[in-house]
Amino acid sequence: MPMTFSRVSKLNPCPICQKPDWCRVFADGWVECMRVQSPKPAKSGGWMWRSQRELSPGRLMSPTPPRVAVPTINATKLHRDWLAATTPAALAVFAHELGLSVAALKAAGAAWAAPYASWAFPMCDGHGNTLGIRLRATDGRKWAVRGSRQGIFLTTDDGRRTPDHGKTLFVCEGPTDTAAAVELGLFAVGRPNCCCGGPDIRIYARRHQCRRVVMISDNDKPGLDGARKVGAEIGLPFAVYVPPAKDLRAFLCLGGTRAMIENTLNNTVWNKIES
Repeated sequence: MPMTFSRVSKLNPCPICQKPDWCRVFADGWVECMRVQSPKPAKSGGWMWRSQRELSPGRLMSPTPPRVAVPTINATKLHRDWLAATTPAALAVFAHELGLSVAALKAAGAAWAAPYASWAFPMCDGHGNTLGIRLRATDGRKWAVRGSRQGIFLTTDDGRRTPDHGKTLFVCEGPTDTAAAVELGLFAVGRPNCCCGGPDIRIYARRHQCRRVVMISDNDKPGLDGARKVGAEIGLPFAVYVPPAKDLRAFLCLGGTRAMIENTLNNTVWNKIES
């Protein structure tokens, strides 16, 4: 019998990481957290937790509930069709709402997904193949098209990056922060959440001959732990950068610049990866 679950929200955040998105709570008391590690990894890239309020003293944990198979989709065609139907006027309004430029959103592949009344961003593997589509509703809710496979957010080069952009790769969280990095003139890729995407980013970084990585993180324990985990998985020297704002997009909207980031990184200790 399929397991029923509910997605977390602002009103009902994840009981493990206390975040309002991406995690799931199952009807039998299990929680699939995408940020905080447990001894039970989930196939989605997160970790399974037993809700403490459901676990009485001395009671053994039941096995991880079986995952429900979902149909696959032709994510490449879906995104291409939605991209072709996206009007410049709609994209301009979306850019204004986010405090980004139209060019930066185009670089991140933003497209209007009319069947979902949401904005769509392609999720890719390290070779650039589209695996799935992340959706962002006008009220800020985020989820994926059913049948998507989780991947990373890539950008096209729109001429804003400096000539040395291939040396340092900036790893953001989510597609809009990745678009903000493009706006700042950074060579960037986005992970699907704070603790996933390392293997695909590793492939992407080597394809582009990157020499080091900057992990952009929220200033909380799950964010910092996830940044260090993914940074180590990429296999290149890396540093963790925490913007002096809610996230990189907020940093940009407050007047942040690439020079400010580089000044901070000049005084940052880089993690060396043993070969």
